[in-house]
Amino acid sequence: MSQNVISMGKESLDSVEYSSKSMDHLGIVARVCKEIDLAGEIDRIVGVDPRQKVTCGEAVVAMVLNALGFVDRPLYLFPEFLATKPVELLIGKGLKAEWFNDDVIGRTLEKLYRAGPEGVFMRIAANAYGEYEGRFWHNDTTTMSLQGEYKHEEGDLDAAPIKITYGFSKDHRPDLKQFVISLVMSDDLPVFIQALNGNTSDKNHFREIVKEYGTSLREKWGEDKIWVWDSAFYSEKNLGEISESYKWITRVPETLSEAKEVLENADTEKMCSTALAGYRLFSIGVEYGGVKQRWVVVFSEKAFARETKTLEKKIKKEKEQVEKEVWHLSNQEFYSEKDGLKDARKKEKRWKYHKISAIEVEERKKKKSEGRGRPGKDEPTQTVYRIKVEFEKDKSAIEKETLRKGKFIVATNELDSKKLSDEEALTAYKEQQHAERGFRFLKDPLFFAHSMFLKNEDRIVAMVMVMGLALMVYSLAEHKLRGALELENETIPDQKNKPTKKPTIRRVFQVFEGITVLYRGSKMVAVLNLRPIHRKILALLGREYERMYCTGYG
Repeated sequence: MSQNVISMGKESLDSVEYSSKSMDHLGIVARVCKEIDLAGEIDRIVGVDPRQKVTCGEAVVAMVLNALGFVDRPLYLFPEFLATKPVELLIGKGLKAEWFNDDVIGRTLEKLYRAGPEGVFMRIAANAYGEYEGRFWHNDTTTMSLQGEYKHEEGDLDAAPIKITYGFSKDHRPDLKQFVISLVMSDDLPVFIQALNGNTSDKNHFREIVKEYGTSLREKWGEDKIWVWDSAFYSEKNLGEISESYKWITRVPETLSEAKEVLENADTEKMCSTALAGYRLFSIGVEYGGVKQRWVVVFSEKAFARETKTLEKKIKKEKEQVEKEVWHLSNQEFYSEKDGLKDARKKEKRWKYHKISAIEVEERKKKKSEGRGRPGKDEPTQTVYRIKVEFEKDKSAIEKETLRKGKFIVATNELDSKKLSDEEALTAYKEQQHAERGFRFLKDPLFFAHSMFLKNEDRIVAMVMVMGLALMVYSLAEHKLRGALELENETIPDQKNKPTKKPTIRRVFQVFEGITVLYRGSKMVAVLNLRPIHRKILALLGREYERMYCTGYG
């Protein structure tokens, strides 16, 4: 046997009787599922029907494997996906691929829905993460566009758990109906996921999620967590209803008149430097919506360079438009000087970065009757006016706009800077990208977001929870490997073959492509194509991961 084959038995190899099944990275996925007892926890929540060949927990593990297999394969081809995998090794002994049919998957989703997907997810997350504690809860939403009409009989729509309908599309597909997913991340781990109506407003939802689930999340994760949102949260109503009971961090909308004034008057030279390269900041105490809060005014050198470049493009584009308007104006005739000047000023009001520098009024006689040429001596005439305009950059407006560039405001109702420093508030807001990364994962074209063809809203709600579980398993695998690399002061090669202590687990999954399990008849006898990099990663992940790949006992 070659070095990349690990034997599972003492029998001699007989090529006539052998077959193989792909394991690739799914052994890691399966091991994480077993480590957090995903199947067992699901079965304890929804119960086990002794008549079923496949429990709900086992079906959920299979769906997570399908999701993290990164194949664009819908649920009705589920047995086809599992037929090429060592099901008994990845999920459980005695299980067969053909048992995981669409009826089993459908019934599982319906049971999960009846059990309450949000509560199920929170319970599994609390069980999976153990003593892990993140300080911040990063909450955001995204939209999932769906094909199909999603028509309902009269009265059915009100009974549906969510409404598949049109709304503001973050996918830039306003032509498609959609639903919304709300996700809460604690650092890089998901702690809550929920499906919402397609026309859900962030402004209202961010308030409602805290009022409905804030207590439950506190019971599982502690009292001292700080919610983090984008600027959609910042309204008088939200601040008033949430601030007394919860701490929060959010961005202040730059459209707010109070924010505009602060940003224009903020002197970047007097701001404090931070440990975060390229950032300067200072804070002030304010009261808005009846809530006392701290505004951390931030200046970013990178943002300033980017935004001033964009501003220059906007000024140039407006200049071209103004030139056209001025030319057309100069060729337009008015029957009163007042009307001409009024039209010129009306155009000027629409200009953001330019203003009129000079106006010349041309007056001439024009014959009332149609026809070319000058009017005759006794021919009746009327006076017409043409407006000649010169324009220039509005330096004051541009300077005012430039003063706001590269700056933004992060607000918090934690007034004690010893409990939360200005720099910590900025860092927490910047880490809102944890939720954005979670959404990128859920919406990956190779992920089974494409399986959202389900016409039953109950199943869609449950499927969103399963998608969250897949993100949980993915995140735990990455978290575990990075922690081991840091602890052992080790590295593995990234996509460019450079050493890294922070690989993406997606990259690691790619490295494991091509690993197969060899069978003699129905018996597993070897794992093929293991290389030194695989053994190193498995050793870092732990003995049980090595056993999964080396002996077949997961």
